[in-house]
Amino acid sequence: MSMIVKAPALPGMSRPAMASWPRAVVSATLRSWIARPRQRRDLAELGDHLLRDIGVSRRDALREAAKPFWKR
Repeated sequence: MSMIVKAPALPGMSRPAMASWPRAVVSATLRSWIARPRQRRDLAELGDHLLRDIGVSRRDALREAAKPFWKR
């Protein structure tokens, strides 16, 4: 006789929500990976006066823009 044991739901989280969290994590990761290159390109295209306003050097902006999409 086999017994099926169901994992308890976390407080405040329904079973469907527990089942969908991996999808939410993957979705958030993909959105981040898609947005990052655009944001880095925009940073690299800022003028020197705008970079100074946000406290970033041209060198740092270009270094950031050169990173692959998966790196933070």
